[in-house]
Amino acid sequence: MTNIIPTILQVLLIIIALAIVFHKENFTIIILIASFGLIAATLYALNQAPDVAIAEVAIGSAIIPLIYVISISRQREFIVLDRVNHDQHDLDEMNEEIYKVMTNFVNDYDLRLNICSDIQGSAEELTKELNVDLIISYNEELKKFEFKGKSSSILMKRLKEMTKDYTYIRVIALKEGESID
Repeated sequence: MTNIIPTILQVLLIIIALAIVFHKENFTIIILIASFGLIAATLYALNQAPDVAIAEVAIGSAIIPLIYVISISRQREFIVLDRVNHDQHDLDEMNEEIYKVMTNFVNDYDLRLNICSDIQGSAEELTKELNVDLIISYNEELKKFEFKGKSSSILMKRLKEMTKDYTYIRVIALKEGESID
């Protein structure tokens, strides 16, 4: 009877590992990872390794899932740096349209819009160092709003596709310090 319990737990570990690999929902995967750690800790305890079991509970069931939760919650946020001078009265109507475009975009992809302003630095540095997803500015010469973001971002490609019919919006992809039109 005592050999059956570890065998059942090992089979359960294999099933959970397969579920982690093939499951699509991020938060369910986190629960499965924590469960995997608890079952592994139980197996360590049954094999007279309580120190390893305690470490597995602390790391595999507490710290790692917490890190995953933090990183997944960051994925759901779309950080926009607004560098437009909103005091220009001729831009009022277009400002409203830009806000509607951004709101529709984040709603379509189930994101949370986080708009910041007054952060100094080049567009390349901000997208690389501060994880800013999009920088909005207004080009006086072209009379267009410029949306600047990482060329590697799938969201930038989708935003470019979504705004192609807006004549007053120009999407610029930034790649390693250079802009690519």
